[in-house]
Amino acid sequence: MVHPSVAPLHAELADAARELAQVADVAGSAFVAAARRMLARLLARGDLLEGAPPADAGGLGRRLLFADPDERFGIWVLTWPPGCQTPIHNHHCSCAFGIYRGRIDEIVYAVGPDSEAVHESSRCVRDAGFVGGAPPRSGYVHEMLNTGNHAAVSVHIYAYRPEDHPDSIERCFVRRSPRQEHP
Repeated sequence: MVHPSVAPLHAELADAARELAQVADVAGSAFVAAARRMLARLLARGDLLEGAPPADAGGLGRRLLFADPDERFGIWVLTWPPGCQTPIHNHHCSCAFGIYRGRIDEIVYAVGPDSEAVHESSRCVRDAGFVGGAPPRSGYVHEMLNTGNHAAVSVHIYAYRPEDHPDSIERCFVRRSPRQEHP
């Protein structure tokens, strides 16, 4: 399914989408590498969102830009108003993301021995043009937030069948308090 206003985008990136489709059922790292290459091309387009439906006002806006006809992956546009953030989470599928406009802070977490609580291991500012991602079950746990004063926009490619999952998040985690980290 392609939103009609992005049909030229779909035509231009048809080869890249076919590349993704060829590796969509393969172990995660091949898919993530192909998705990152595709995102680099998408982020370079100044007209990527021209004619696309507007984001919902308020919280995190999530819009499907392209869905693989065989439902192996989808390309989503996320709009982040100031102060918007995700829960601390991991993914059940391969995922790649790129920052199209603005900046997003990404906090990466280490999972504690109890597999329930996490503690911060690194914090990075992801500016426009950044591309990242991880295969499933890689141990990658993160949180993303817009700490800026302006809306940010990111593009995400997730490899999952929508009929099997409502979204890409496998589970959410709780942050360990400093007292819990250093008894």
